[in-house]
Parts: sequence; C-alpha cells; structure tokens
Amino acid sequence: MFNKKQFVFRILVALVLGGMAGGAPALAEDKAIVMEEIQVTAPKEKSAGTLTVPSNEEAEKEIKKAPGGVNVVAEETFEDTYTLNFEDTLALVPGAYAQKRFGEEVRLSLRGSGLARGFHLLGLRLLQDGIPYNLADGSGDFQEMDFLALQRIEVYKGGNALQYGGITLGGAINLITKNGKSHPGQMFRFDGGSDQTFRLHVQSGYQFDKSDLFVSVTATTSDGFRDHADQENVKFNSNYGLQLSDTVETRFYLSTNVIAQELPGTLTLGEALSNPENANPSAITQNWQRDINSVRFSNKTTFDLGGGRFADVGAYVNHKNLYHPITSFVGVIDQTSVDYGVFAQAYGTYTLSGYKNEFRGGVLSQFGHTNALVFQNIGGARGALTADQDLSAETVVLYGENHFYFNPKWALVTGGQVIYAGREAENKLNPARSDSQTTATFNPRVGVMYHHTPAIQMFANVTRSYEPPDFTNLTQGGAAGFVPLSAQKAWTVEVGTRGQHGRASWDIALYRAWVDDELLQFTTGPGFPASTFNADATIHQGVEAGLDFLLVENLLQGGDRLQWRNAYTYSDFNFDGNAQHGDNTLPGQPPHFYQTELRYAHQDKWFVAPTLEAASSAYVDFSNRLKAPGYAILGFTAGYTVNKSIDLFANGRNMLDKNFISTFSTIATPTAFNQAAFYPGDDRRIFGGVRLKF
Repeated sequence: MFNKKQFVFRILVALVLGGMAGGAPALAEDKAIVMEEIQVTAPKEKSAGTLTVPSNEEAEKEIKKAPGGVNVVAEETFEDTYTLNFEDTLALVPGAYAQKRFGEEVRLSLRGSGLARGFHLLGLRLLQDGIPYNLADGSGDFQEMDFLALQRIEVYKGGNALQYGGITLGGAINLITKNGKSHPGQMFRFDGGSDQTFRLHVQSGYQFDKSDLFVSVTATTSDGFRDHADQENVKFNSNYGLQLSDTVETRFYLSTNVIAQELPGTLTLGEALSNPENANPSAITQNWQRDINSVRFSNKTTFDLGGGRFADVGAYVNHKNLYHPITSFVGVIDQTSVDYGVFAQAYGTYTLSGYKNEFRGGVLSQFGHTNALVFQNIGGARGALTADQDLSAETVVLYGENHFYFNPKWALVTGGQVIYAGREAENKLNPARSDSQTTATFNPRVGVMYHHTPAIQMFANVTRSYEPPDFTNLTQGGAAGFVPLSAQKAWTVEVGTRGQHGRASWDIALYRAWVDDELLQFTTGPGFPASTFNADATIHQGVEAGLDFLLVENLLQGGDRLQWRNAYTYSDFNFDGNAQHGDNTLPGQPPHFYQTELRYAHQDKWFVAPTLEAASSAYVDFSNRLKAPGYAILGFTAGYTVNKSIDLFANGRNMLDKNFISTFSTIATPTAFNQAAFYPGDDRRIFGGVRLKF
C-alpha cells in the first residue's frame, strides 16, 4: 500500500530543493512552434548552448549530417501537454512506435526493434546526455525518465546511432537534459486531471561567471485509469557545468528516483474491450508492483582542440534497487544492480587533399553487476528464496565514421564498429546452472549524402547490426546454464530525403532489413514467463514519412498561422520461409500507424490543436490467427499565455471515449488458451496545468 503521508513529505522536499532562492532572471519562454528538423518554424530566440551541451539548433544541424532517418524533438513540442512517457514525447515522429502499457511503461520500437518483447526495452540503446540508460546486457526500462527535465530528444534510427555505440536494429534515443545556461531562472509547474492525477515540477537554472547549475524535481501521484495502477514517484535531476578554460568544459550529472508503481497486468481481448478499467485478477491478489530506488552519477568533459576539432571523455555509474512482485510462477524479483563505464570520442573537420572531410571515432564501455534474487510471491511479499544469481555483463564498442565530400554537394560516408560482449551468470543455489559466453564481431557501414540545395537532402546507406541476447533471454525457464541463443544480426538498406520547400517540409525514409536469428519472444501460457527463440530468417521493411505544411498565415490576425503536421509509419515484418510459420507476418505492431495535428496559433498568445491517432489491426500470434482491432482516437492540446510569467495549458485524450487496444504481448497460438495478452487503451482523459516562470 502507498503511504500518502510520506508522499506529501516528498512533495515538500521537492519544493525546498527546487525553489532555492536566487539565480539568474528567467528568459521569456518562446512560444514559437518548433518541430524536429523537418518542421517549418516561426522565428524564435535561440536557446544557448555550451561546449558540453550544444543548443537545440546546433544539435539539429549536426544530426542532419546522418545519411538516414534521424529526428530532433525539441521541448516546445511536448511542454504544453501532460507529458508522462514516450507515447507523449515521440508523437508525430515518423517511424517511432510508442504505445502505453501502464504509467511510463510503453512498447517502444523503431523498425521493429524488440518487436516481440512484452515488457520493458529490447533492441534500442537508450541514453540520457549521451550516457547509457540501458543495463550493460542491453535491457532497460523507462520508469526513471523525467521528460519535464529535458530540452530535447534525439532519435537515431538503425545504423545512424553509430556515434552512441548503437549496435542494434532499432538504433538509439538520446535525451538531453536542460542546463543552467539553456534554462536560467525559476519555473514552477502544476498539472492535474483524470484519475486523481497530480504532478508538481520545480526547476531552477543558474549562470555564474565560469559555470552553470540546473536542478529539477518532479513529484507525481495518480490512481491510473485501470484498477491496481496507482503510482507515486519523485524524480530529481541536476547538472553542474564548469568552464575550466576557454577551450575546456566539464559537466557533472546527478539524478535520483524514488518510484512506486502498481501493475494492472494484461487482459483477454474480450475483457480489454468490454471492461478496460479492470486489472488482471492475479495482479490484485498477488499485488504486482515495480518499485525502483536509483541514483545516477556521471561526468562529461569536452575539449576544443582548435581547427574545428573536439574531444569528449567521461565516465558514469548507475545504482538501482528493484522490488518487483509479479506472477506466482515468477515470484518476487528483488535486484540490486550497479552499472558503470567510460567513454571517449574525437570528432571534427579537416581538409584532405583539398577536400572537406569530417570524422568521428570513439569507444563506449558498459560493465554491470546484478545481484538477482527471486522469492515466492506471497501477496506481494517475499516468501521462500527460489533463485540467487550474480549476473555480470560487459559490452564494449569501438566505432568510427567518416564523411568525405568529393564535391560540395556529395559526401561519401564510411564507418564501422568492433563489438565485444560478455555475459556471465553465477547460480548460487544451483552452481551447475551457472554459465558464461562471449561474442565479438564487426559491423561495417557505407552511405552517401546529396545536398540538392542547402535545404534539401537525399541519402542512402547500408548498415550491419548485431544484438547479443540479454539475461532475460539467456536465463529463461530455469534451464541448466544459458539457453542456446545466437546474437541477432541484420543488414539494413535505407534511402530517403528530408528538406523544406516553400510552405512544405518533409522527412521520408524507406528501409529493408534482412535479419538472421531474430530474437522473438512470446507468452507461453497463463502465469508463465515469455520464451525466446531465434528465427531462421526474417524481413523488416517499411516507410517512415513525416509531412508538414504551413497552410496559411495571417488568417484572422497578423502573425497567426495554421499548421498541419503528419507522421505515417508503414511496417511490413515477416518470416522468410520459416519451417513452422512460412512467410507469416511477425506479430507485435500494426502495419499502418498514423498521427496528425492541425494547430492554429494566434500570434504568441494562445493556440489550439486537435489531434488524431489511427492504427490498423495487428496480428497478436505467430500463426496469424488472432488480431487486435484497429482504432482511431481524437484528442486536443491548447494553451494560453497570460503574460510573460504565466502559461496555462490543457490536454484531452480519446475524446469520443472509445474502447480500444493500446498494445499487447505476442503469443504462440490463440487456440491453446484464452490468453490474457492485451493492454486496453485509456478512456477519455482531461488534463490541465499552469506554468509560472521567474
């Protein structure tokens, strides 16, 4: 049970920490609409960057050099709404499929990454400020993310994540925290709405002569749409940047999280559509939860070497306690993990035989140790000890990439990665089940960029990816030693274009991946964990299309504008001559996923934006006998600027109160049992808030 008195105390602590007196005066909040790099924007005052943290505008310019699908999502696109998870922040990013399971937990996939994983994260490298958020074995989750502390999100699809050590089919997502220079002054924000949801966010930014400081605290409490979905959390983020000289800056990051989350579990298809607010009965009787206490500390130092060349070095350590009562078959997962690593990279520009050349190379290392205990689940409390393992993982990636401009419009892109991964499990209860494995490989990359005009780019690339299995896959089902799984490998071809012409802008990529030994996972039965296997050969192909139009300006009054944003994702994933499943469609994601927003902005005073999200039906099982139905839901966002210090905003979701399936866990066959595999979407929700800036 949640302790409400303790939570009130945490909120008071948040106020004290976040509301420290003093600091630089706040800059006026810019209300211009800023989308990812394909967006048409109104003129705006640019945020300030530092040597360690480039500004959003600098980051957008840099990311456009990638010969493939990439996006920058600036905070302006999600600050005027109730932003809780990746479903909110990655809306309208083509190719990003993020659908809520509960709370911050979403199915997050790029290009079918982790398609069959029914929980948490697989197939993506998640980073905050360039520091890995994943555990060293590649697994991860999203509960610790505080999106209100961010100034932007960088999305690198597929092999375009090379500079962050991305080795997987999906790529990487990097969340960039605000700092004292980009966000000086004080800000208080309060959100409230459906299901007794209340959230308080406090942030302070300070600029000094040779340094800057940023501190934020966010406290949230919510009963959730479904039964047994209460959550309470306090999230603290801070960073301190120090200019050691005109050419050297170092930045220290510290974040802590205290999270208590009840889990409602999955329902059968009929239950999810008829009584979506219900929890899985076992979730209540067994008190399923996922509670986290964590601390993250890291440092990054950037050197300006002159002549357009730079170097970064840094290190990090993450400590996490996880208390996770789940099904009676699994029990109570009780883990303490420590992950740490170092990183370094050099990058810049020079002239090679009279031609412009840009380079980037570096190393990223991750080392992790987890004391993994499992107990019998006695109503959510620990019973008898059933498992005791020490899990050790290490992943080291050496990478390099070069852009050679053989004429001003054309660049040849070459690169590669050397990857080493080690996994070891010491079973203390049954030493015979201990095991270890190591793998190593090389991923090449080649591409081309063509600048038709300064505003229009065309690109193509070929990339190899390589994904070793994580501990969830290797230790499934209590098998003696590791399950004999191979690393997932793929060759991906991608072509596309991005740019702006007149009132239209676009970001379009087409890709096809030939995947060997794909790690596919399905639920084996009621109360049983998922099982993972290697598919012989699969195909992932699709279209990621973002299209934006500035429809009209000065419609009702000088300076107003009407803008139409669109993001369409086509996903065609299938087996390729599988012995059991032939050429069946891979379950897990709808083939058609579309999001759109029509925003009217009345100068910088107020705006209103109706939204639509639509998805086609999607297969749930590998035999292609059961589908989750498609849906279309309507929503809106709106905001009003009272003055330079006060903003009001509102957000409505599923306004027609439609019952629909948000996402689901994949299953082997729908005829074996009435499978509880579905997460119902939220019904009509209304949220609102106020933001005070000083």
